[in-house]
Parts: sequence; C-alpha cells; structure tokens
Amino acid sequence: MKERLHKYIARCGVASRRRAEKLIAGGEVKVNGSRVSGMGITIDPDIDRVEVNGKIILPSQGHTYYAVYKPIEYISTVEDPHAKKKVIDLVPSSPRVFPVGRLDKDSEGLMILTDDGELANLLTHPRHDHEKEYLIFASANRPISRDEVIRKLDFFKKGTMLDDKETRPAIFFLEELKDNMIEFRLILKEGKKRQIRRMCEKIGLKVERLIRIRIGKLVLGNLQPGKYRTINKENVL
Repeated sequence: MKERLHKYIARCGVASRRRAEKLIAGGEVKVNGSRVSGMGITIDPDIDRVEVNGKIILPSQGHTYYAVYKPIEYISTVEDPHAKKKVIDLVPSSPRVFPVGRLDKDSEGLMILTDDGELANLLTHPRHDHEKEYLIFASANRPISRDEVIRKLDFFKKGTMLDDKETRPAIFFLEELKDNMIEFRLILKEGKKRQIRRMCEKIGLKVERLIRIRIGKLVLGNLQPGKYRTINKENVL
C-alpha cells in the first residue's frame, strides 16, 4: 500500500513528520538509491528502499517514550551542533529519540521525547486539539488588584493577535496574587514561538518563570529538573 514518504520516515522513528519534510527538502533522503527532494512523494514500504543520511530505515518494532523535566538553559532542538545543553542529553542515547514540540531556552517543565513520529504529529498539529498546561509566574510594573488581573487575563479567552494572526482561545486559572506578582495556570491548544511570553507582554505582564506542567493527560507530577521517567503512549493520549 502506498504511503507518503514523510509519514513513512516518521513511522520509522527517525523524526517527526515536520522534521522529515525538512530532511527530504534538504536532499538527505534517497528512495531506491536516488536522492529525492520534492514534497508529496509516495512509496510502497514493501518494495521501496528508503535511506536517510546513507542509512536504510525500517519501521520500528516498538517505540520508546520518555517524560522529561527540561531545566532552563537547555534547548529543545537537536539541530544545533554548538549547543552545550540539549534536552536529548538528559535521556539514554539509545534508542535515538527526539523532542515532541519545543520549550524555549528560558522555559522549563514537561517534554516528551520519543522515536514515535506519529505520536509527535498527533501532539503538535493544532487540528488534534491536544491541551498543554503551563504554570506561570508573572509581574506587573506596579501593585495590581485581583479584578484588574482578571480583566487582563480575560483577553486570553478571546484570542490575542500575534504575527498578524489571532491565537486560539485559552483558559486561565488565577492561583495567587501578591502586590505585583501573579501566579496563574494557562491551557493552550497550540504552540507558537514564545507565545505565552508575547501574550503576556500584550497585556502588560512580564513572565518571570514559566513551567509546562501537562501535555494531553500526562502531568509533570513530582519529576525533578533534569530527570526523566519512562512512559507509554497511553499515558499521553
């Protein structure tokens, strides 16, 4: 049965679908010995031979899943050869896994590392509506009342303009307020670059600390910074 090449690469545990598309576009993939670079290519997994960076790939017989507490200063990408602190360095080097989505360098908390490209697609594509929950510590430039904080955070429920596009409605829960320091939880169904920090800037708040505490139904729990635990797919979906 025919299958899209980028989906097959993801199914083999080499990379997420999005990353697989970049590998194809970058000329790092061969089908039956010929380099390919176009999108929308289909293959027959039972007949065609696929290579990525010179290595023949085959579907994984089983997948590996880790829940990881990414500390600040660690980067999520696996593509920066100069980075001294990578989240993939926090888990065993074999089998090879990759991060599902990203947390920026200044943020911390729950990440999933896996070799399951299909799960990565399910969790990162907005159409699947998987929630991600964050605990946020923010500051205002002056002491602020509870009513004013609620009015500010209410903008998240309506959507916020970022890069000329409106964000999807978000849910918030105010946890604590003391003078100008605000602690709240925020639930999103998307993940634009530095989205929460930029949303907070729009309403006059500065993020002091940002921790992701949940992905789907998987919670950070008592996992400590820099540590990981082995999980399975059912823990997430």
